[in-house]
Amino acid sequence: MKVAKAGDRVRVRYFPPGSPDKDPSGKLLEFTVGSGDVISGLSLGVVGMSPGEQKHLILQPQDAYGVVRQQLIKKVPRKKFPQHLDLHPGKRLATVDAHGRRWRVTVVRVNRASVVVDGNHPLAGKVVEVDVRLISLKQSPAHREKRQFDVGGEA
Repeated sequence: MKVAKAGDRVRVRYFPPGSPDKDPSGKLLEFTVGSGDVISGLSLGVVGMSPGEQKHLILQPQDAYGVVRQQLIKKVPRKKFPQHLDLHPGKRLATVDAHGRRWRVTVVRVNRASVVVDGNHPLAGKVVEVDVRLISLKQSPAHREKRQFDVGGEA
């Protein structure tokens, strides 16, 4: 039986905990195990799973979206935002930093003079629970079993 290992390409469907087994709202995701393509807790959580198997994962912040980084919470003068923009706590905005990088931020607080925004992922600092089902597995060439006999080939 094939089981997922680091370097294998997997396709999973993940759901909020307690979702019905055949929940069509589960999200499909494909990644290479251990590659850093997805959060580490999910990538390492599928190790040892076989296609069709489902598992409940409880991911600590360092294995999910990280701890809250205070330097990503900024107080910005209100005049830096367009006046017509409806700002309220929870609103997600896209911004560009001084180096031209795009960031997603969440509005935390708004007053007449300033707006506090948070550049952390909305789930940073939180324990994340997820149910994951391994849909398919393509083993890395390094993991494929070597044939014990060469059938039909030259000696």
